[in-house]
Amino acid sequence: MIKFNKEVVAVTGGAGLIGSYLVDLLVEEGYKVIVIDDFSKGSIQNLNKNLNKIDLREGDLEDFSFTYKALGDCEIVFHLASRAYGIGYSQNNHTNILIHNEKITNNLILTFTKKIPKKILLVSSSCVYDDNGPDVISESYPIIHEPELANLGYGWAKRMMEKKFQILSKELNVPVSIVRPFNIYGERYNWVGEYSQAIPMLVKKVLDKNNPIIIWGSGNQKRNYIHAKDCARFLKTIMKNDDLGQIYNIGTEDVISMSELVNLIMKLSDIKLDIKFDKSKPEGRFVKSSQSALLKSIVDEEKLNLLKLELGIIKMFDWYNLQFNKKFTK
Repeated sequence: MIKFNKEVVAVTGGAGLIGSYLVDLLVEEGYKVIVIDDFSKGSIQNLNKNLNKIDLREGDLEDFSFTYKALGDCEIVFHLASRAYGIGYSQNNHTNILIHNEKITNNLILTFTKKIPKKILLVSSSCVYDDNGPDVISESYPIIHEPELANLGYGWAKRMMEKKFQILSKELNVPVSIVRPFNIYGERYNWVGEYSQAIPMLVKKVLDKNNPIIIWGSGNQKRNYIHAKDCARFLKTIMKNDDLGQIYNIGTEDVISMSELVNLIMKLSDIKLDIKFDKSKPEGRFVKSSQSALLKSIVDEEKLNLLKLELGIIKMFDWYNLQFNKKFTK
């Protein structure tokens, strides 16, 4: 087990949905935390709880000089920074997404060859898997076909990031753990309009009483959802306990269809609307769920203690009120 109580711990993308929860957990345990973020997706409000306890370094990781300065004294690195949005953005921006994330990856690699950290944890994505694999994907599923087509640019960027860091790990003998989150949501999500992800998008549509609710695709596509705080807990545990530099899926076998998700939001909000399906729009992989055995082996199955989706949706109602200055009450 690598202990990092006294080392300098960096979190790139630390003001974001997952990163800010991770920062909270690390500060809570007394670690010295450096947050690196350009606030293109993250929010300073997500850090309010610990602003006076962290070293905040604002800048763009696409800029090598900033990357080198920001990470030069960091011994433990959680790399979460990336620019990904919902499927609405991805369908027309695969190249832009690929180029942006590749620039960050290359700057980090070059920085770490000059200033070698003790350990790295990379946040990759379930988008690295192809569309035709099993419904429940394990980490051992072979990566031989194209990534998920609806998120092609992002999937390729994450695949290349994984490979480059695996080479770096062998060359410099630095442990690099890789995690592939499935669908993460939470009330610290920063709204990006039509490019937003599924749960915040659908919560807003229901609470705005947009009638009918338009669902992309058939509505039968199924996803596994995990709250961002739970994901952050798993990242911290994996970093502390994985000395071998393995790959972990952050997800479980439980799924819900888009139709069921919309109906759940309507049930919890006491709002009834019509639903229509736009089959001309992409819906992504039909089923995205993860075999959770490896995750449970390191987290401890009894301690997974995942926030129930119903409770997470209710938290998103508070997110809606704060994000849009509304006063929705059930």
